[in-house]
Amino acid sequence: MFSAPAEPQARISARCTWHAVCSLCLRAAWPGLSGRKGGGMTIGQETSAAGVSHDRRTHPAALPQRRPRARILVVEDHDETREVVAMLLQTEGYEVVLASDGDSGVASARATRPQIAIVDIFLPRKDGVAVIEELGRDMPSLVIIAVSADTSLDRRSALIRAREAGAHLTLRKPLEPWVLLHALEGIVAKSA
Repeated sequence: MFSAPAEPQARISARCTWHAVCSLCLRAAWPGLSGRKGGGMTIGQETSAAGVSHDRRTHPAALPQRRPRARILVVEDHDETREVVAMLLQTEGYEVVLASDGDSGVASARATRPQIAIVDIFLPRKDGVAVIEELGRDMPSLVIIAVSADTSLDRRSALIRAREAGAHLTLRKPLEPWVLLHALEGIVAKSA
């Protein structure tokens, strides 16, 4: 379930009832989310159950798909976090590959050759620091972002170990969408 502050949530639901989280409605509610403002939706031909009009031709579901900006591997053992991050990245035009543990993360990276990997530190089967070391050794051009909650001293030191293992960037959980997207935009701009 999508949860947001009261006022932006009201603005989202008043704008679009076609699906739970419309990327254009998200951008209109939070213009700083991706650096783009609202844009694209023409008020007009269809009226939703909430009385909001939409022109199907300019709604994001009807627009041609843009070319993916980069392939991103997300290695995260928490199902809900993994799915929310995937949805956010796909909404922004990234191609997303998912893995739920360290071993499958390494295997997915070898099979799909992503440009960026977002790796949780505390993973089953192989911990994130080992994954970062292996990916860094096998794919030197891969940009690695390590993520972890920092609720204890052990977890804070894990992000330091991840940086030492080869992570290019470390982010704390819970991930703030605009922080992650801003970091990715910077990484993509540098590699372009």
